[in-house]
Amino acid sequence: PPVTPSRWSPTREISRSPSGKSCTGSKLMRDGFLPLFLLTTTCIAAPADSLKATFGGGVLGIPWGATLASVVGTYPQGDHVFAVTPGCRAYWVKEGQQFLGIPRDGKGVLFGMDRENHVAIASVAFDFGRKAELHGTLISLFGAPAVATQSDRITRYGWRSPEGMTASVTEFGEGTQRIIWLTVSVPGYRAEKDACWGQPAANNRSRGP
Repeated sequence: PPVTPSRWSPTREISRSPSGKSCTGSKLMRDGFLPLFLLTTTCIAAPADSLKATFGGGVLGIPWGATLASVVGTYPQGDHVFAVTPGCRAYWVKEGQQFLGIPRDGKGVLFGMDRENHVAIASVAFDFGRKAELHGTLISLFGAPAVATQSDRITRYGWRSPEGMTASVTEFGEGTQRIIWLTVSVPGYRAEKDACWGQPAANNRSRGP
């Protein structure tokens, strides 16, 4: 049966899927997991209602504030993973649905939880070959982003609405192992890097798809 929040706590090892399989993951996910939840602070202000109009209802059928149990109920094939979210956990699912009209065959989404196990952030994966298409779509919706920042083969750019909702694009990887993530967070969201790495679950860094 799907794993409910009562069976998972921030201090437990979050390394198993609902089916009991280990979430070992790929090197790409392991190396890039941390940056996904460290949103750039250089996001440019987007038009007042544009981010809210596009993402205000949530991401891929999951509304903001949805419980972990409801996410598992919608996507029972996913995996519980460690993350530097306020709840020190996220739920990864490979659903492969279109997003913003862009095909995402074989790609997944990472839903991050707040301290009450409610969805507060989501990172949607895209094929690197969709880079220009995603960039163009986002600019048409929100205008020009902040100047991209680059470090350690990671490129980021993004937008922030006046009320604090954030959309950020992260491009990283090497060779055939390149990927793009579009991360959207609710107003007031902050990653918990230091607090979460102090948790026992952080000792296993092989979580991911």
